[in-house]
Amino acid sequence: MNQTNNNSKPFLESILAIGISTIYMLIAIYFLPIIGILFPISFVILGIRNGIKYNISSMIISTLLLGLVIDKTTGLFILIAFLPISIVLNYSIKKRRNSQQILLSTTIVGILSYIFIMILFGKVTGVGLVKQLEESFSQAIKFQMDLLKDRGISSSQINETKDVLKNLYEYIVLMLPSTVIIFSVFTAFLNSLISIYILRKIGYGIVSVPKFSYFKLPDNVILGTIVIYIGVFIIKILKIPYYKTILINVTSIVSFFFFLEGLSVIIFYLNKSKLNKVIRGIIIIFTILAVHLNPIISIIGFLDIIFDFRRIRRKV
Repeated sequence: MNQTNNNSKPFLESILAIGISTIYMLIAIYFLPIIGILFPISFVILGIRNGIKYNISSMIISTLLLGLVIDKTTGLFILIAFLPISIVLNYSIKKRRNSQQILLSTTIVGILSYIFIMILFGKVTGVGLVKQLEESFSQAIKFQMDLLKDRGISSSQINETKDVLKNLYEYIVLMLPSTVIIFSVFTAFLNSLISIYILRKIGYGIVSVPKFSYFKLPDNVILGTIVIYIGVFIIKILKIPYYKTILINVTSIVSFFFFLEGLSVIIFYLNKSKLNKVIRGIIIIFTILAVHLNPIISIIGFLDIIFDFRRIRRKV
């Protein structure tokens, strides 16, 4: 009897994971797409508990169901986006890799998956992603201009607004590479954090839950950043194409990682304070959402690398 239960347990858990994840992704697609990045979690947990083959097969079935409900292309893209992440995360946790190794490997795989999706998207639609973004932005600008004309705004103001929007959209397109990298880091971090947390809660203490308040970039990151910017400067001198794109993306990525360290410093001291958890949570959310504070937080992160405000250099 026990043997029968043991044999049926992976099957039942697979059905549960497929059902929950499929419904979850449908909710994400139709109501709040950003939460879809957590799609792999139930499959990772399933894989740790019963073996990676259940992780893989269950996600394939789930994306097939999504393909039937929505369309085949969407199902395929979801599979390509998340199956590699799920496999690497499953493998890394099972092999007891530390949190930094898990984050790095999952991020790299995520970047490769998203790049492949962008290439495949162009092949399937016949239009490159960048080209499609540009067309969407052009339509958005036209819509905004028509709206301003209907409101009786003067031609000079309309032209100024058009220039601002055009520059903004061009900047967004230029930042596509760094956006993919940052999004991959974000996806990898959340999936690993939540997966490990849930696994520990159900008795699988394989890897310790990484504390973001102790996040710290390597001590040589500033030297590395200087070297990168020297490289970018050399590119400018040599008049190599896409210098501006490279500079914008490098700056974006560097600022993002400094921001993460700065945010971890803020969270560290908030945790040390006697503030209520709810208030701390509100402050953290406000800090993240307040875009105008981002440069200040990045500077805090930069200074923490030098001065080690938290005195955790030896602990990390």
